[in-house]
Amino acid sequence: MSNTQSPKIQSNGYNGSEPTRECPHCKKTKPLSEFGYRNMGNGDIRNQSWCKECRGEK
Repeated sequence: MSNTQSPKIQSNGYNGSEPTRECPHCKKTKPLSEFGYRNMGNGDIRNQSWCKECRGEK
């Protein structure tokens, strides 16, 4: 079975090539490619709050 849903993107900027957002943990603004995605359980998919680097530290 394939996932045909599009993620709900939460961003607060644009760096000229892709949307960006601030990681609430390290406070750095990073491109969305530095954040993972998560299934919200209600069928919605959206990007992770913390960046991949910070999630790897915990």
